[in-house]
Amino acid sequence: MGTVRQKKAAKKTNKNTRRTADRHRKRVTIHGNAIIKANWDKKLTLRQNYEKLGLLTSLNGQTGGKEKKMPDAKPIIDDTEQKEPKELKELTEADIEEIKKTLGPGEGLIQRDDEGNVVRIIVGEEKSHNEILEAEFPPVEAKTDVVRALEEQAANAFHREKHQSEFEIDWVQKLINKHGDDYKAMFWDKELNIYQQTAAQLKKKCQKYNNK
Repeated sequence: MGTVRQKKAAKKTNKNTRRTADRHRKRVTIHGNAIIKANWDKKLTLRQNYEKLGLLTSLNGQTGGKEKKMPDAKPIIDDTEQKEPKELKELTEADIEEIKKTLGPGEGLIQRDDEGNVVRIIVGEEKSHNEILEAEFPPVEAKTDVVRALEEQAANAFHREKHQSEFEIDWVQKLINKHGDDYKAMFWDKELNIYQQTAAQLKKKCQKYNNK
């Protein structure tokens, strides 16, 4: 005998216990790097392990599921200690190029005289896809011992040096003979720059040619 609920419970064989839940839990097996394998904690999830090791699970950031931490309070800076900004009339051509790098596409900086007349407009230049890929970023200090060990391992790895072919050496020599170190002129040279390489790419090839 028994109630209808008790009979249904007796027939139900799929009981969600802690033991069965752990059995179906996805386990991560490390097959690659020995440093990560040695520091991997099987009791933690993949994301928790990556955070402990100082790594990222995705370069695109997280889409949720994690508590947002309050941002650090900005330090209070005394106005008397701040340096006065450099006036635009004192800027050199090198300073203007540096300002252009800080401005995004469509952004600009207007210079006016004491009467309010426009003297100069500095406009941010849109970077090409190759220039974005080849941009140099300042090195970031490793935060954990695992990251430092991985960086040391990568630095000591075998690197195969690529040599310039005879055709490339002859081609770079023609560019240097014609334009010197003016890489923008090399970029606009339709006769020699037949592969339409960027100024940054041409600069790297010329530096490699000069350092051989």
